[in-house]
Amino acid sequence: MTEVTPVIEVKPTPEASAPPAPKAPDQLLLDLWPHLLANPRNAPKLLSEAAVQTLGPRAAAWAAHTRATYPSATPQALARLATARFTRAAERRSLLSAVSGPYAPIVLVATAAITHADLVLHLAAAYGVDPTDPERAAEILVLLPSYRSGAAWAALRLADRLLPGTALLGAVLGGRNAAEAVATRAERRYGWYSSQLSQESGSRS
Repeated sequence: MTEVTPVIEVKPTPEASAPPAPKAPDQLLLDLWPHLLANPRNAPKLLSEAAVQTLGPRAAAWAAHTRATYPSATPQALARLATARFTRAAERRSLLSAVSGPYAPIVLVATAAITHADLVLHLAAAYGVDPTDPERAAEILVLLPSYRSGAAWAALRLADRLLPGTALLGAVLGGRNAAEAVATRAERRYGWYSSQLSQESGSRS
């Protein structure tokens, strides 16, 4: 009698699904848009927290990749790269937002805030400060220009209703000068953090 060897079906082990790619700033703004319109006074806080959660990992990955590519680069050099990148982005986005129709004022401020928050997180990462730490959200609010006030968002929306075209005047919020001012404040803060960490590390060794 011939022995029959049982056939065991081996099913392939399902591969672990890759983590979702971090959202881009423009996608983040689209996702938040209904909430910004519904509650403009709370928009700065909402944007800063969402930026840390979704843009923070991008900033950390950028810093890690740039350090690996340029191992001799100093934190100051990385900061200059980030500043140059986001000042260009601020100029481009401000011009596009200025012609976005009846919602131009809030689009301008939201676009500027996202760009500036992204810049702050990249500068934090450049200086070795964790851009995904929830503490960065409060720092973003401190480092943003004067439009960080929720009342300013509501005022811009009202102003454009009363004086159509006011939105074009707000385009400067997302321009080069505003981005450079944010970068200066962020570099001062995170440069100090970096020096403190270096001192603490040296005292322990």
